[in-house]
Amino acid sequence: MKTCSPLIAGIITSALLGSALTGAEELDPRIAALQKTAAKFVTAYNGQDAAALAALFTADGEITALAGDQLTSGRAEIQTRYEQIFADEPRHISIEVGSVRFVAPNVAIEDGVFHLTPADDETAPPQSSSFTTVMVKEESTPDWRIASTRTLGDVTDAAGQLSDLADILKGEWTCRTPDGVRLDLALGWDNGGKFVIGEMLATTPDAEPQEGSIRIGWDADKKQIVSWIFDAAGGFNHGAWIRTDDGWMIRSEGTTGDGESLSAIQELGSQGADTLIWAVTQRVVNGEKAPDKILRWVRQAPEPAND
Repeated sequence: MKTCSPLIAGIITSALLGSALTGAEELDPRIAALQKTAAKFVTAYNGQDAAALAALFTADGEITALAGDQLTSGRAEIQTRYEQIFADEPRHISIEVGSVRFVAPNVAIEDGVFHLTPADDETAPPQSSSFTTVMVKEESTPDWRIASTRTLGDVTDAAGQLSDLADILKGEWTCRTPDGVRLDLALGWDNGGKFVIGEMLATTPDAEPQEGSIRIGWDADKKQIVSWIFDAAGGFNHGAWIRTDDGWMIRSEGTTGDGESLSAIQELGSQGADTLIWAVTQRVVNGEKAPDKILRWVRQAPEPAND
């Protein structure tokens, strides 16, 4: 899936105080001023107004990546960076503020989580990051501005981590192997919205159809997509997914129902919205090298609706 740029994360952290303020904080008149800045930020960001966003920073405001190796400094650079973001990957934002601390009369530190969704589909699972940002009130203006902001880490939930992959895989697919086996696969979200699940069917002219199932999830500990495939004969396969420039690479290993060991490198890519290319290389079955496979999956047309 596409990951959130640390610079995007840093910029978005200024959209503060969406909700979640304590009663004591609501009594502080400075909160209303911070909320005003937040409202301006959200409006400007969702309106893709780079100049208005840059104006919400102090003259020497900074956006810093977690590792400290990326820095955007000053309004001119910040405006340019916003323009690049909107051209490359326009998104909408929402913010959950966990705390606001006034460390001086005119200095506030906030911590929270921001969520990014595609600008053309706000119902898509969001990508989320935690943040901290410093706001200052300059003497020459009643407004609060962003002095510095930093992304702390990716806290996207399972649905958000899987969203890009799910958008490609959802639906019904079919392919035919070089040895004449027809494979049918149907994939979609599970009821809880945390896994992509699927049912498979392998059909040959001279044997009973063989069923299988697949489950794709997010390993929050290892921070990667993982998958499990089970077949009707008792075999199973586990895969660890790595995002590449062209799609995904899957390192897989498992066992057949007869106890033979399996391992392979798989590469998944798409050709448009209706074709998947699934290449299986470096196959080893019970210690012996097996031939590579390249499967071309084609999306099946939906069944006609009954009037």
